[in-house]
Amino acid sequence: MKSTTKIITGILVGTAAGLVTGLLTAPNSGKKTRRKMVAKSKGLVAEAKEEMNMKLDRVKDSYNEILEGSAKKTVNGVNTTKETLKA
Repeated sequence: MKSTTKIITGILVGTAAGLVTGLLTAPNSGKKTRRKMVAKSKGLVAEAKEEMNMKLDRVKDSYNEILEGSAKKTVNGVNTTKETLKA
């Protein structure tokens, strides 16, 4: 795991733990606390989905770059082989 990923994961886990602790120790009724927890959970899920989509986009971009590079090398190899066989 890259250090950036570890940092982001740590921040998300720490934030979630802090929110849960804060909500559970807050002087609100159980019903109000549950509503708050649901709302915060939805926010965290949305943030996690957004982060995963950004990572997925980076993986797709990397994959396409590698694929294009491989295709170019294959075409160059075929052309070199054709030239060698002509000689």
